[in-house]
Amino acid sequence: MSNSEWNKVDFQTFIDKFSKKVIVENAPIMLYSKKDKEHEALNSLITFFFLTGGLFIFISLAIFFGFAEIFTILFVAIIVIAAVVDAVLIFNYLRSHVLIRPLENWVEVYEGQMQGDNVFYCLSYYPVFSGKCHPNKAKNVLYKLLQEELFNSSIDITQIEVYLQFNLTDPENYNVIGYYFQYGEGVPFKSVKINRNSWKFFPMEQASHENFIAIANWDHQYEWRNDLELDYDKLHSYAPWIIQKWDESNIKPLTKIFKNELNWDLRGIESIPKLKPWEPNFETTSFDSFKAFKDLQLMNDAIEKVIGKDIKIEKLKDIKKHLLEFKAYLRDLNSQYII
Repeated sequence: MSNSEWNKVDFQTFIDKFSKKVIVENAPIMLYSKKDKEHEALNSLITFFFLTGGLFIFISLAIFFGFAEIFTILFVAIIVIAAVVDAVLIFNYLRSHVLIRPLENWVEVYEGQMQGDNVFYCLSYYPVFSGKCHPNKAKNVLYKLLQEELFNSSIDITQIEVYLQFNLTDPENYNVIGYYFQYGEGVPFKSVKINRNSWKFFPMEQASHENFIAIANWDHQYEWRNDLELDYDKLHSYAPWIIQKWDESNIKPLTKIFKNELNWDLRGIESIPKLKPWEPNFETTSFDSFKAFKDLQLMNDAIEKVIGKDIKIEKLKDIKKHLLEFKAYLRDLNSQYII
């Protein structure tokens, strides 16, 4: 698609012409899971319970057999040491108990072709999440390093396009044509196999009767609430599902300066609208992006360069001795992109 078919419009210019109400009212209402979180240090929690239980048993037996009175200093020392270890274990677990949630919603406005008094617009929304957790624990650590060195932020940015048609003789009279996003229906939430070229169009009627757009998986692709109701395992395993609505306080315009700060070109997001709603059968258009897996490709290339090709990486011990070298490789790579 040529860029000339879609022209980016200044956010304030669009608001002055049609009002900010259009932006707010058409921001997709979302469902996200409170089970979407970083890998927890469950071993620390399990060890905490065993140690705490053992400590209570020790205290009871020590008091019963008089050990506490005879060896008071040793008795107290054991309790203090066990308490300190317990505190470290529970702290380590609580620190790993990090929920992933939507933070805000950025938006870009694009103007398309005119047909008589009608003009097409695309509101490209970018729901921003506090992070993203790769199902593979070891690769999750490496992905976090990649975010730190190349993306300058650990946030995860997604995209939902909303297409509209305005009548210029009556600016308040507009139609929402539909939604376009990466459709992850039926994909298990923690599945490593993600298809980012799964864009699909849905007419506006799809969102009626509170059929909200829901998070489909860890990569923050989307499906519909009705899809979840047909997927019993996902619906109940990842409950509770929280409704995320957007308002003027958390919808913000996405600027070119901000894109540069986030190294936008490395994130694999295509900003230009992908459909041409003024053309016949536009809803059947497929979209495949060569940048779709840019971030994961960068990570896999770094793994191959630093750790080796065809090396199985699953546990933290598989990468522990390579972390500093991996980070240095990404830092050098980042300097190349900056130049």
